[in-house]
Amino acid sequence: MDMLIGPLLERNGGYGYDTFTVAEGLRSSFRYLRVDAARYDQRALIAEARSDSRCNVRICETQGEFEQLIEALRGGDTLPETAEPP
Repeated sequence: MDMLIGPLLERNGGYGYDTFTVAEGLRSSFRYLRVDAARYDQRALIAEARSDSRCNVRICETQGEFEQLIEALRGGDTLPETAEPP
């Protein structure tokens, strides 16, 4: 399963991020009042998803990249390979 994790965004007076899988569609995280709380939640999700060998996680640096990859997955494409972060 391919999972996209979007960048942290400021919205509605707080911070959050979106995720996307073909099975679950687009989902938004909780709205956090502090950016460090949103970042902690995002990192915990990344760690959990990466521990599942069936899950191919892609962390998007920009909203544009996130939206482009969503369209690719919806079109039936597979995610291109990227280098693992250190």
